[in-house]
Amino acid sequence: MKPNTIQTKKQDIEENAKNKVLDFFASLADETRLKILLSIAKKPKNVNEIYDFVGRDKITLSAISHQLNHLKNLNIVTYVKHGKEKSYELSGNFCWCILRDAFKQFDSNLKIRCKKCERKNKRGKN
Repeated sequence: MKPNTIQTKKQDIEENAKNKVLDFFASLADETRLKILLSIAKKPKNVNEIYDFVGRDKITLSAISHQLNHLKNLNIVTYVKHGKEKSYELSGNFCWCILRDAFKQFDSNLKIRCKKCERKNKRGKN
């Protein structure tokens, strides 16, 4: 491979990473998506439980499903299927401490479970 080709590939990778970071923070900046993430911060929930948390009078069930699909496509949330029902949870691929720490900065003691840190701590204890 020529040096220019290597440099171009490196720039493409950096551009792709930058876009993913922007998508991640844009998702957190949307009030509905943030409420969805907060609703599943402690434990997985199905779409109706998320709908109740966000507020049935504020948004439609269809809109909740649409936002969940968007978050799933960004790998921010994952789900486990139980028969026909899906249980959504925060992705274990992200460190959710950043969200917890942001709330803590503004005097909220919100409990947010970070699977990534939990796994890291388990490995450190073994």
